[in-house]
Amino acid sequence: MKNTTSFILALGALAFMQPVLLAAQETGQQHGKGSLTLIRIEGEVILDGRLDEDDWEKAERITEFVQKDPDEGMPATERTEVRALYDSENLYFGVQCFDSQAEGIRATELRRDNRFQNDDSFAIILDTFHDHRNAFLFRINPRGTQYDALVTDEGRDINSSWDEIWEVQARIDETGWSAEIRIPLSSIRFSASDGDMVFGADFERIIRRKNESSYWNNFSRNFAFEQVSQSGHLYGMAGIESALRLRIKPYIGTRILTRGSNARNTNFLGDIGLEDLKYAVTSGLTLDLTLNTDFAQTEVDDQIINFDRFPVFFPEKREFFLEGAGIFEFGIFRGEGRPQIKLYHSRRIGLSDQGTEIPMLGGAKVTGKLGQKFTMGFLEAQTDELGARPGDNFAVFRLKRDILARSNLGFFFTNRQAEGGDYNRVVGFDQNLTLLEHLQLTGLIGSSFTDGIDEDQMIGIGAISWKDDLIDAGFSYTHLQENFDSDLGFIERKGTRKTEARAAYTPRPDSDIIRRFNFSYRLEDFQRVATDELETRFHHFNFSIFFENGSSFRFTPHHETENLIEPLRLPGNLMVPEGRYSWWYSSGTYNLNPARMLSGQIGYRYEMDYYGEGGRRHSWSFSPTLKLSSQVSADIRYNLNQIGLFGGELENFHQLNSSINVAFSRKWLTSTRIQYNSSSDVIGYSVRLNYIYRPGDDLFIVLNDFRDQTGDPSKMDRSFAVKFTHSFDF
Repeated sequence: MKNTTSFILALGALAFMQPVLLAAQETGQQHGKGSLTLIRIEGEVILDGRLDEDDWEKAERITEFVQKDPDEGMPATERTEVRALYDSENLYFGVQCFDSQAEGIRATELRRDNRFQNDDSFAIILDTFHDHRNAFLFRINPRGTQYDALVTDEGRDINSSWDEIWEVQARIDETGWSAEIRIPLSSIRFSASDGDMVFGADFERIIRRKNESSYWNNFSRNFAFEQVSQSGHLYGMAGIESALRLRIKPYIGTRILTRGSNARNTNFLGDIGLEDLKYAVTSGLTLDLTLNTDFAQTEVDDQIINFDRFPVFFPEKREFFLEGAGIFEFGIFRGEGRPQIKLYHSRRIGLSDQGTEIPMLGGAKVTGKLGQKFTMGFLEAQTDELGARPGDNFAVFRLKRDILARSNLGFFFTNRQAEGGDYNRVVGFDQNLTLLEHLQLTGLIGSSFTDGIDEDQMIGIGAISWKDDLIDAGFSYTHLQENFDSDLGFIERKGTRKTEARAAYTPRPDSDIIRRFNFSYRLEDFQRVATDELETRFHHFNFSIFFENGSSFRFTPHHETENLIEPLRLPGNLMVPEGRYSWWYSSGTYNLNPARMLSGQIGYRYEMDYYGEGGRRHSWSFSPTLKLSSQVSADIRYNLNQIGLFGGELENFHQLNSSINVAFSRKWLTSTRIQYNSSSDVIGYSVRLNYIYRPGDDLFIVLNDFRDQTGDPSKMDRSFAVKFTHSFDF
């Protein structure tokens, strides 16, 4: 009865939203305050970073950029000009970023898809379906280095792993820097029309030495750049057919795998397969196929020492699953910077819980827009058997309907079906409502269906929040019945009820040194469904200072209560008996100015009476980033945890994740990673060379080597891979 009552409360958190939905009228939306008319050209634009073609002189110019930071609503301190052209196959953007101190321009990055935290940059966001929700994001720095991403649901998901074919050339001179950008129409999706088409669009300029951001339209601090509803309009495109296309991208590769030091444990694998077949089914829907899928070029996971009793979340890094991933997102409930519930996590396909690769025979995916209001995603994949483990078939279906100005309703379904008949399925509905510009109401209800289980398989989530530049507050309730499970998802805690309340106040003082403060508090309370007992309770306090130069300091006192129903084994064979424990801990973190040659983070955390009287935990973190030049950079993340239980001696746990990145050019990129953790006493290194011989096509050479430092040769794990891809467009 207790379980039923609690679950009804979760359903009630969802039900109360429905009358609001029916009566709600969103107000104050700024769907495009400015407009730019595109000019059609017949001649060729030579990409050299110089806007000296006659066609650029004919183009309309945008110059009205407004600051978001540091002085919201004030004109940008440096002049920016943007022009736009198009022909039957491409969009062109010409950018002139004037700078009165051109010697101060920051341009240090040559690696694609870097976020340019150290650099000046210019960005374009294109809402090609003009739905005020989804967009393509293109960002460049003064060296012409590229970053691109897919924006879904006004930035609820930003997929920076999306890579498409587009080109840019940039140059720096005494007046500032300029760039020419060519975006093929075949690289984006849009609804073709015989008449004039309208795209949503906005532009962003970052001047790093001033820590200044300015925008064409979306300059309000209450909205992020990725909130597409605040963008302006691009007019003037006409007579453009839908860029339907077929792209076939095969690969050829070889791998040498060695398990242990015995040469007889070495396997030589030669593979030919289909990296991707991409077909535009309609102007809005894209089909992707892959066969004999190979992920040899994927970066290895970070080594992590887990001091928690819950599983570690590792992000997806494989290209096939990353493209269009935002469409499939549902059931994410975030806390402490990681998802606690994620009902679809693509790493469950083709990877074991330990990260071991499971051969994938193939997969198919259809993603995109159905008309103006519906967004759809369908994925199916088949894995091969691995030893005694049978192959599995995986399927995911996602459908969303846009409602009101910035809201949607959704349906989702996942299925894992083993060859032996074992299965797990999840079905459910969710909703994301944005009202009164900053009020968000979200909810989810679903059920799992697992082979051999007949009851207690439901999940319910309801949340309400308000977020603007000054206030961020919210309340949420989550209920997972004891037997709810998702074989295609990530669930940190099963059989729990979670209540969360949070509030943050972020004022901006009138100061030349401090940009803003953050004062916040969050309560997280977990109860076991089966017994109504407390499992975990967190009290999180936070005080942060953000400085005008980009640096910041954070002080965070916390109180934690843990009720262990069984002994907890920590790294190093440290044992905590079952029982109830409460303790305080505090941490301090300083982030250096990201525009400096040396940036990064320094932190320290102390826990008093850690899992009992006399327990101690010291946590030191050191994460410098060194930018030696535009070609060479180094990132080091070192953590030292010192733990002593019940007054015992401190035991040291070391964890190192470092990388050295060398970019010989924008086409020749290398990365060397070195990892070590003292808990497993494993040291590993990975060397990855990537030659982008033309946009969208690559040569990869990858060496991974992990060795146990105890001297056990059987634990050596080494691989060497070469992979070549080449695309054929039709």
